[in-house]
Amino acid sequence: MLSLRDLFSPRRRLLQQERRIRQLEQSLQQLEAQNASMREGMRRCVSCDYRLEFKDRQGATGIDIIKAN
Repeated sequence: MLSLRDLFSPRRRLLQQERRIRQLEQSLQQLEAQNASMREGMRRCVSCDYRLEFKDRQGATGIDIIKAN
């Protein structure tokens, strides 16, 4: 015969797994939000550095072209 423990054990395990899944989903959402925020910050940072370098190169190239002609 089945004891009460045998009867409720699968249900208890299922509830524990569901709770753990919810925790992991929340952690995943937090990490994805942090990742998106960091990615956006890095994109701005890289874009600024890239723009500054491009302006420097463009300015140097423009001056070289003017001097060459």
